[in-house]
Amino acid sequence: MGLDEVIKMASNESPVGPSPMAAAAARAALTQAYRYPGIGERNLRRKLAGRLGRGLTADNIVIGNGGTDVLRMIAQAFVFNGGNTVMCRASFPMYRIATDTFGGEAQQVEPTPDLRHDLPAMADQINADTRIVYLCSPNNPTGHIIPQAEAKAFMARVPAHVVVVFDESYCDFVTEPDYADSLAYVAEGRNVLVVRSFSKSAGLAGLRCGYVVGRQELADYVRHTQLPFHTSDVVLAAASASLDDVDFLREIREAVANGRAYLYHAICDLGLTCLPSQANFITILDPPMGANELAAAVLQRGYIVRAMGAFGLPNGVRVSVGTRAENEKFVAVLREVIGNP
Repeated sequence: MGLDEVIKMASNESPVGPSPMAAAAARAALTQAYRYPGIGERNLRRKLAGRLGRGLTADNIVIGNGGTDVLRMIAQAFVFNGGNTVMCRASFPMYRIATDTFGGEAQQVEPTPDLRHDLPAMADQINADTRIVYLCSPNNPTGHIIPQAEAKAFMARVPAHVVVVFDESYCDFVTEPDYADSLAYVAEGRNVLVVRSFSKSAGLAGLRCGYVVGRQELADYVRHTQLPFHTSDVVLAAASASLDDVDFLREIREAVANGRAYLYHAICDLGLTCLPSQANFITILDPPMGANELAAAVLQRGYIVRAMGAFGLPNGVRVSVGTRAENEKFVAVLREVIGNP
């Protein structure tokens, strides 16, 4: 295509990279890469438990190779013998993929007209064979959160045999005050698993580290799906160090909040429809030339974004928040593509 530069704004990666403390810890751990992983995982679980509070211990936490691996482990632990799972159709496709992988039946529920989780309809879908309900908050690809009141009403309807998975991979970017407190259900001993990741706010997507929090019985079920030496000490060292770099985390949160606000208003000013987001991306709805065509057109000009058909949103295009310069250049490219002077 003869481009001097290609900017990736398609996979919701950090616009600024990892914490310098995390990078230094990974480099130091590389000197011991000839050894099999040791106590790094236990130490990370202990540190996470201390940061999360609620009386949690290391036994409440399971580490995986990124959030997608954690979701795989959860499905492997609980989906079997023809069980089904319930999820929003417009959400992360890994829930369906993991369910299919382990022989379950994925039941996809249509979102509300404003593309939020239809929690009453999802509760109606639960039956005696349901093993897991997946709730993505902030949701990928819409960026919507599940508010506390809606979560409370939903949880009151969930039978005791069902595990509710709150996928909160983007939780560090939430600024709305009524974000559902999923960890409270874990502390209460409910059948709730909370999935989080170091890929987004910590900027460690390439190293692969995620974790799940749940009451010990559930955590142990998930732990049984781990392979020996499943996580590298280099990864664990970087993840652990990232928790200590509070200044970096604050800066990345501010950068993302400012970047998504700019993208939202700038894209709306072009006459396009955007979903308000609490994650590190913005989703454009109903572009005039179609979602796939828009993604292809900006790619021709050096910007990679993602059409959301695989995420149950065939009329959507997701744009990750980049640096300030990347965001501004993308808006200029988008203006050119749609013919807005």
